[in-house]
Amino acid sequence: MLTLVTMLNDKSSNGSYKYIAQCDCGESKAIYYNQMASGRSKSCGCLSRRSGADSPNFKHGLALRDNAGYKKYQRECFDRHKYNLEPKQKQELIEKQHNSCAICGYKFGQKIGDMKVDHDHKTGTVRGLLCDLCNRGLGYFKDSKDLFNNAIKYLGV
Repeated sequence: MLTLVTMLNDKSSNGSYKYIAQCDCGESKAIYYNQMASGRSKSCGCLSRRSGADSPNFKHGLALRDNAGYKKYQRECFDRHKYNLEPKQKQELIEKQHNSCAICGYKFGQKIGDMKVDHDHKTGTVRGLLCDLCNRGLGYFKDSKDLFNNAIKYLGV
């Protein structure tokens, strides 16, 4: 991402001023404000250079998809954004639950994507880690204890 630093005395034909902008990777670039505001320019150019984990490209999360760290980086960003869950907190949950689903005990890591973050849809609070099936089950019951109890009665348990 670019951050505006200094305005220059250079103006485009449409009236947009040029600024010096600092990229997350540390590079600086002269750029017209309207290019940054419209989203056409997101970096100093490092996003288009693709060359492994040490590249500024990796910092932006757009490293080559066959890079081993790519999926992990993307998952960490998703967990931070959606659940406000830092990697350290997630690791603590995994250890607390003995690397298994909080409901059925399924051991995570048997297949790709088998660990889901369960959260309260009203408050956004993370409750724990579930396997895909248990997570879907709670979702189908709309997190309602009444619906879940009705299902238990229906099963005759």
